[in-house]
Amino acid sequence: MLEQMETGAENVVGFRFNGEMTAGDYNGALIPALDGARKNHPVLRILFQIVSFHGWKTHGYWETLKDWPGMERVDRIAIAGGEKWEEWMNHLPGLFVGFVGVDVRYFTEGHLDGALDWLREPIASEGTVVEVQ
Repeated sequence: MLEQMETGAENVVGFRFNGEMTAGDYNGALIPALDGARKNHPVLRILFQIVSFHGWKTHGYWETLKDWPGMERVDRIAIAGGEKWEEWMNHLPGLFVGFVGVDVRYFTEGHLDGALDWLREPIASEGTVVEVQ
């Protein structure tokens, strides 16, 4: 099951997974929420909180998300979940390969606040000089 969650920032769209992702979750919740946010924000950030992950059926949903017309506006994706999620990701390291130009970071279950803080950081404007130390 997928449900949209409050993130405290208008340009950050959050989703909580509990169980297994279905076509109805993807087409009925994920994409409509992203499309709605895309209308109002030039840069989007996405949070996926994994509560209890039981799997993702291979119907090409991630590939479809990569091709979503608003993906060029996404600069960050945070994934927060428990230890089982981390173990599962070790077996599928290419899950987010192909999200070109998107900074994807993983946070353990106890670091959801850290994931949100990272997603809420100010967006650098084009032409802004970033000082490297």
